[in-house]
Amino acid sequence: MLSVLVTNDDGIEAPGLKALVKSLSKEGFRVYVVAPRHPSSGTGKSVRFDHAKYFEVNYSGAHRAWWVDSTPATCVYVALNSLLPEPPDVVVSGINRGPNMGFEDFLTSGTIGAAIESSLHGVFSLAVSLATDSGFSEDEYRIAARVSALLVKAVLSSASRSFDMLNVNVPVKPIGVRVTRLAWNNYKIALKNEGSIVKPVNRGFKDRYWDVAEGSDVWAVLNGYVSITPVSLRSMAKVAATGDSLREVEELIKPLLRLDTLSSL
Repeated sequence: MLSVLVTNDDGIEAPGLKALVKSLSKEGFRVYVVAPRHPSSGTGKSVRFDHAKYFEVNYSGAHRAWWVDSTPATCVYVALNSLLPEPPDVVVSGINRGPNMGFEDFLTSGTIGAAIESSLHGVFSLAVSLATDSGFSEDEYRIAARVSALLVKAVLSSASRSFDMLNVNVPVKPIGVRVTRLAWNNYKIALKNEGSIVKPVNRGFKDRYWDVAEGSDVWAVLNGYVSITPVSLRSMAKVAATGDSLREVEELIKPLLRLDTLSSL
């Protein structure tokens, strides 16, 4: 029986996690849950080894389940290196309450951070989000969970892949599916000061995402499509070491290379 490790960043009691486990177990997968004890949004791929407490719990639809009092990426690390009897066939992180689109979300999201951690350990992963800023009904999570289960089956039917993970965003009432790229976004959220506290004025789509060019994950969701973005972490790792960049940096550091010894600094 193929096995799936499920985690998230909204906490082990989140409705998106429950919907995902239910859908995967219905498809015949052996489902393991290792998720944060509490919501851990915005933690990215942070991993902490400061005596992370864990506890096994009963979880409907899961073969075995634990909460870990730490970040989503830590949950994956602990699962792969301590809790599971053997590596899972795939890791699914989600279903996140809200979108995870564009490059800034990619670097910030705890949901995506858990998927990255899995991929770095050689286990293919999916990060799945319900891409809306209101509602979050049971039926909306059900649809996103069904999309997730179908994608897991498709991924596991392929013998080879040139990418390490998929970032999936499911809008409300999707009309189709698009393969997309990460939008080039930094947050454009207006802020207000209330005493010594800074608060966002509005966190809707229009304030959060501004690269809406066709072909991006943001464009797809805004037009009603499920966005599926393949990500190659190995390709990202090579970006900073291209021939051009190496030569440019060598030129920049020539003054340092002329020093007899760095101790003269």
